[in-house]
Amino acid sequence: MKLQFERVVATGTAALDSGIGDTALKTFNGDVYLYSVTGFGGGFASWRLSEDTGPTLIDQQLFGPTITYQIDRDGMPVTLGGSEQLILDVNTATGLVGYGLNNDGTIGALQETGTLVGGGDISALAQLSITGGDILLLAHEDSGQIGTYDIDPDGSLSSVGFVSAQVDSMQVVQSGGNPFLIGTDAASSTVAIYSVNQTSGALSQIDTSYAIDVLGIGTPTAVETIEAYGESWIVIAGSASNSLSVLRLSADGGLSPTDHALDTLHTRFGAVQDMAVVEVDDRVFVVVGGGDDGVALFTMTTDGKLIHLDSFADTLSSGLQNVETLSVAHVGDELQIFVGAQEDARLTQLSVSVADLGVVIEDFGTVNGTAQDDMLAGGFWDSTLLGGAGDDILIAGMGETTMTGGAGADIFAMRSGVGNTVITDFEPGVDQLDLTAFPFLRSPAQLTVTPTAQGAEIHYRDEMIEVQSASGGPLTSVDIFGAGFDGADHVPVDLFTGPDTNTSSGIAGPVSVDSTGPNPGLTDAEIQLTLDAGPKVTAQADDQGVFDLDLPDRTYTGHLDAEKYYSTAGGEITALDALQVLRISVGLDPTWGPATPEALIASDITQDGAINALDALSILQVAVGQTPAHDAKWVFLDASTDLSGITPTNVDYDTGVQVTVIDNVVTADMTSILLGNVEAI
Repeated sequence: MKLQFERVVATGTAALDSGIGDTALKTFNGDVYLYSVTGFGGGFASWRLSEDTGPTLIDQQLFGPTITYQIDRDGMPVTLGGSEQLILDVNTATGLVGYGLNNDGTIGALQETGTLVGGGDISALAQLSITGGDILLLAHEDSGQIGTYDIDPDGSLSSVGFVSAQVDSMQVVQSGGNPFLIGTDAASSTVAIYSVNQTSGALSQIDTSYAIDVLGIGTPTAVETIEAYGESWIVIAGSASNSLSVLRLSADGGLSPTDHALDTLHTRFGAVQDMAVVEVDDRVFVVVGGGDDGVALFTMTTDGKLIHLDSFADTLSSGLQNVETLSVAHVGDELQIFVGAQEDARLTQLSVSVADLGVVIEDFGTVNGTAQDDMLAGGFWDSTLLGGAGDDILIAGMGETTMTGGAGADIFAMRSGVGNTVITDFEPGVDQLDLTAFPFLRSPAQLTVTPTAQGAEIHYRDEMIEVQSASGGPLTSVDIFGAGFDGADHVPVDLFTGPDTNTSSGIAGPVSVDSTGPNPGLTDAEIQLTLDAGPKVTAQADDQGVFDLDLPDRTYTGHLDAEKYYSTAGGEITALDALQVLRISVGLDPTWGPATPEALIASDITQDGAINALDALSILQVAVGQTPAHDAKWVFLDASTDLSGITPTNVDYDTGVQVTVIDNVVTADMTSILLGNVEAI
């Protein structure tokens, strides 16, 4: 899919064409209208959009004398009491100020609500419906607060409450039926997530600092949300970090980073200023631009990864010097992209054809595409992906994957840490091989590319791809990658999820595991499910022991285990534990009597199968805060395991439990033992 330059668009009035700082979209009676907004001494224009033609200028409005020298360059559509308005950021306003928007695209009269507690100088707004009615969320610049307001039937606003927060961009999204507000502030380089009370609309901030901070988002200038692929997503653009970040939002407000893309010479979103996210026929597209004098187009996969499709750099005909604002409208069989820039007057119109979008499928076994542009992803077991005709995106599965693109310009996207992948029909100069999932890969020079009689083998660390030429014969690195990679760089976000050492206090003894709720015995643990005849799936439990295996809905069998290390803050392991182990190692019972099998397992901290003085020494090192030769950790056994054969010289056991997972739900009964904590058993 390619970005196509169409035209530049202008009203012919300098005050409306120069310094366009914001654009907004609104649909009336099936027609899409674009509003372009200038600031100080300016006004705004209304355009009707049509397929395959340029926008039609419908109306224009210079700002009235009471606001023209007090106004910023923001335009935010809202619905108040059945009336559509374009709200403006007016520095001295006491109420919400805006112009009416008529359903034929014409511009109505200037309006202002009654005086608001937080004033009318706003930097962002968001509107949503909750069980208690329609509410408006306003970011008040003067007071540094976000205000919640009920929208009364007559369009007036009644204050509900405030939270302290300075934000200049806001979006709302639903996850699991629960509403959330996401706010960003470029000046303080912060991102905040708030739950919205379904009845009152009151805001409560959620602590998501870990998920946000580890990504290193510098100066967030735009945020977008979308509900797609059965999940809720947040996309954040960082100007100082030249980045796009994708995070999955859970029903309780938790965030899981899924991708972090960095601008390169080829992608044209450095110093990013604005972004739009749109869904068309079950496909998600992200369009972004900024200080790199161009626009980039991405699609998002079902697991929240960004695949670069195209970039468009400024030309003598276009006006993309320092992109300030952009809007993307789905009109007919195309995406129409309208871009305003700081250094160029007028709007630049680009387009992307979406006429041939096909299916989106993620599955294992044989997955068939159509004659259109499909996105096919392999599942947890071995997969064969058959794209057919069209410009397809084929994404490797977790097992071994064979991919045939068929006719058209296809993108073959890899996953990291999976089985070997075979591409059967690569066309040099037409198809693309996307290796952005491979960690720390920045150049083809890091790869080992070995030509073969049918194509080439590509090796990177433990990854291997067999690429077969569509026309037969060997392939070189230049055949496959040209002069080099031309997409964004990606940071492996799985390096950032969860505590590095999975350490915390635990519960010794019986532990019931239930993936539908909290599991106190598994706080901060890494949950590991090794599927029968399939790959290992891992999930990070939070501080309540809640985890999500994130499996597609169906039935699986496999071996469930957990990794959790000892936290010295718990103080469970003491010098008395070392004394008891020393007694056992010389043939004596612990001071309380014969040791149980669980106590013998806890005594063998070295896990070498026998209890000896080395175990006692390692436990003593843990107790006094020295670095031990062997880490203290929790082990989890099947609660029904027969431990009668365990003796001081034969500490032989298996961890984990065989389970059946039904529609992503797993339950199990296990026994939790902290190695080194003999006194607890």
